[in-house]
Amino acid sequence: MAEEYRVTTKFDVPTLRLGSGMHMKNRHPIFLGMRYFYLILVPIGVFLLMFGGNWERILGGLCCLLGPVLFMRKFYWQYRLIHSTKSSPQAGQRLNWVFSRKGIHQESRGKEKKFGWGDFSDVYVGRKGMLLYLQKHQYFIVPKGEFDQEEDFEAVVRLCEKKIKVVR
Repeated sequence: MAEEYRVTTKFDVPTLRLGSGMHMKNRHPIFLGMRYFYLILVPIGVFLLMFGGNWERILGGLCCLLGPVLFMRKFYWQYRLIHSTKSSPQAGQRLNWVFSRKGIHQESRGKEKKFGWGDFSDVYVGRKGMLLYLQKHQYFIVPKGEFDQEEDFEAVVRLCEKKIKVVR
């Protein structure tokens, strides 16, 4: 195992979308499954509008309106996340990471931050990257594709899983 692992990521829209999707899969898996149930509300609503009585037609109209709105919530959340980060001083910048046994060092243009392993509450590893949680809904995204070698990513994952004490 190397003393430290270096990777450079970018704070941009594709990375934010990746992180948002991974976060939803990690923290809200039931919601992701329910999203597709919401689309079933539309044909049910159409059926009730066509063949129902007065109350059924009202319910059918609500189903036709609420189904797509509930389905689109994920996209709205992503839009809000991306829109709010455009004004961030780090928007569009490259973030340099150094992972070591002592902790994590993050550096970008004009900013430098050192994190001890105790600063993190959780780590989530997906197929496309890793999320390092500072709090329940505050995380850093480290995409797998940004590492020079897949072995480096796997070593960083093992290091993070070993050092971060998960708080549930």
